[in-house]
Amino acid sequence: MTRKPLPINNLERLRALRAWCHEPLGRQLAAAEQEVLSEALSNVFGYHLVVLDPSCQPDSLGASRIMHQVVQTCTQDGLEHPPRLLGNPESLPLQSDSIDAFLLPHVLELANNPHQSLREIDRCLVPEGHLVVLGFNPYGWWGLRRLLFGWRSRAPWSLRFISLPRLKDWLSLLGFDTIQSRYLFPRPPWHYGAASSRGKILDRLHRDEWPLLAASYLLVARKRVATLTPVKPRWRPRRSVLAGGVAETRQGNMPHDG
Repeated sequence: MTRKPLPINNLERLRALRAWCHEPLGRQLAAAEQEVLSEALSNVFGYHLVVLDPSCQPDSLGASRIMHQVVQTCTQDGLEHPPRLLGNPESLPLQSDSIDAFLLPHVLELANNPHQSLREIDRCLVPEGHLVVLGFNPYGWWGLRRLLFGWRSRAPWSLRFISLPRLKDWLSLLGFDTIQSRYLFPRPPWHYGAASSRGKILDRLHRDEWPLLAASYLLVARKRVATLTPVKPRWRPRRSVLAGGVAETRQGNMPHDG
């Protein structure tokens, strides 16, 4: 079965995002995301963990307790470690109901059809499997810089930021429950002075549920188990064909009322 390749412009955006992650501001954001990501992954269990198109966190899976870890990407350019799979996140080469956890570090911002990517993840996840998402926050000063300078086609400002409330709605429709969400990195979208005393003041002012100061967010969702309502069978007389072709009605072992 032939997998559709990712469009060239998206490949270029992924390469540009990985390059930006090595710049001062990108490294600061990656460090903040890695800290909360390690905490989240330490509480996710199972047999198989897949990370799609890793960008800013070279050790994103280091804190996971899941032994079998697979990296899938559409291009290995800029990765510190070689991937196990090359493929499109909108058409995963994985069996249905086979994966215990997925990690999406800024993947949906690059997808042509993020809904299709989430549907593929829903297909591959086992019941009660986990999805961990890192995304850029479209609100606050990071969203404002994207609106002002996104036309320059530079990552990450050229990407399509998806808000945390919208992502929660999409996942709820697919049958996921959000079990954790928080906004991260309350710093301005430039690296000058980010490590100064002003940055520490912003850290004290920030709250996990406040988007206005935050650069990105973390979401952990769990796939719901489909519950089936048992239907009581309706007992009817069963007709059986006897030797000689005579049809006969038999009561069988019908339950007695009372």
